[in-house]
Amino acid sequence: MAKKNYKQIAQEVLEKIGGPSNVKYLEHCSTRLRFNLLENARADVDGIKTIKGVMGVVVNAQFQVIIGQDVTEVYDEIIKLGIHAGGQVADDPSETAADRKAEKVGIGSRILDFMIGVFNPLVPAITGAGLLKTIVTLAVTAGWMTKDSGVYSVLYYAADAAFYFLPIMVAVTTASKLGCDKIIATVIVGLSLLPSFTSLLAGEAGVTFLGITVPNYSYSSQIFPAILTVLFLAVVEKNFRKMCPKAVRIVFVPVVCFLVVAPVSLIVLSPLGFKMGEIFTNALLTLHDSFGWIIVAILGAILPFLTAAGMHKPLVPYATAAFASTGYDYINAPAKVAHNISEAGACFAVALKTKDKEYKSAAFSAGISAFFGISEPALYGVTLQNKKAMLGVVGSGLISAAFMSLFHLRSTSLMGTGILGLPQFIDPANSGNIIIAVIGYAMAIVLSFLFTFILYKDEEKREKQA
Repeated sequence: MAKKNYKQIAQEVLEKIGGPSNVKYLEHCSTRLRFNLLENARADVDGIKTIKGVMGVVVNAQFQVIIGQDVTEVYDEIIKLGIHAGGQVADDPSETAADRKAEKVGIGSRILDFMIGVFNPLVPAITGAGLLKTIVTLAVTAGWMTKDSGVYSVLYYAADAAFYFLPIMVAVTTASKLGCDKIIATVIVGLSLLPSFTSLLAGEAGVTFLGITVPNYSYSSQIFPAILTVLFLAVVEKNFRKMCPKAVRIVFVPVVCFLVVAPVSLIVLSPLGFKMGEIFTNALLTLHDSFGWIIVAILGAILPFLTAAGMHKPLVPYATAAFASTGYDYINAPAKVAHNISEAGACFAVALKTKDKEYKSAAFSAGISAFFGISEPALYGVTLQNKKAMLGVVGSGLISAAFMSLFHLRSTSLMGTGILGLPQFIDPANSGNIIIAVIGYAMAIVLSFLFTFILYKDEEKREKQA
């Protein structure tokens, strides 16, 4: 197989989205380039779709170019072409006409874009930390190490640090998204985790500021306090930067941010965010206890359409909050397992049944990709093009997700949901959890294969191509 020319893909994508001058913000997830463009109308959507190496385009809260497993390589090449990592945030706060036009996006789309920008970059660190914890737990269970060993301590706390310092990570991603100073955001949010300061808060006398008692909460692993704090920081920094003379801006802007934002964060915003986290977690747990299997089953069935529309990323904030607060996820992982593995089964059925040798190879390759956790090749290359194959995915997703939820399957770490993500269902407190997961994986691939094999006909593919 010829090696892909990532530089050429990057050049063509950048050209057809309107050039570097049209890019306000850029990030990537596991399969997509996620742009915020100043003017979507300047992008040649049909032209982008024809680029070899591009699987599709989705436009909603962000302008998403679907690349697949090569997205990191293409992203790196785009960065080399003059797009700054995290976007092009100018020092000058003045707005252009294009900026003002871009801000007319609906409030729902702007909230979704903000959520994706804040939470999506957290996934690799949290996923890696979760997998490391799983590996360490397995090693202790197998007797390869003990909990009092130095190796265990180093590896376990290396993984635990990703969750303990989650507020710091959220501060960085929120500041990047809002275009405010990431270092100042990190320091102010880090104050609530500083051991010497938290010890004072926990002391008998506590801490007061101008006669106001500073509430004492544990902010480790919290997300909402950091988000509220950095939102306020962005407002303070932007407005004072406008008023401050440029000659002293580098000194006085940080000083004012510390003077204003730090106490407001500790006294008002962080406690409010902590309570928001409690309410959010309790609401999710209540919802799961009351309607859990129904919600998971429906989600497993509609995920193909949510993914195609780029609307599956709002599940990341839920999963992040769930792991930070409870250490488990009952909704996101079972539904995504049902979808990903169902996509694989449907593709394998199409590959076996079609007489088109080229299409057979493409379907089989897409099925392998979905089996290992990347569903876009299957979704855009096979199932969205064939109603009967999609019926197989939806039916299998509904049934297998319902089964896993009815038997209370829970994920113990934020990982991918392909076959390599199976270890996330190893639960030391419940040895049967992994058995339910294995059965769920098997149900998803077998049911989708059977449904698709029975329903699929080559004629439908030929009609699509006609």
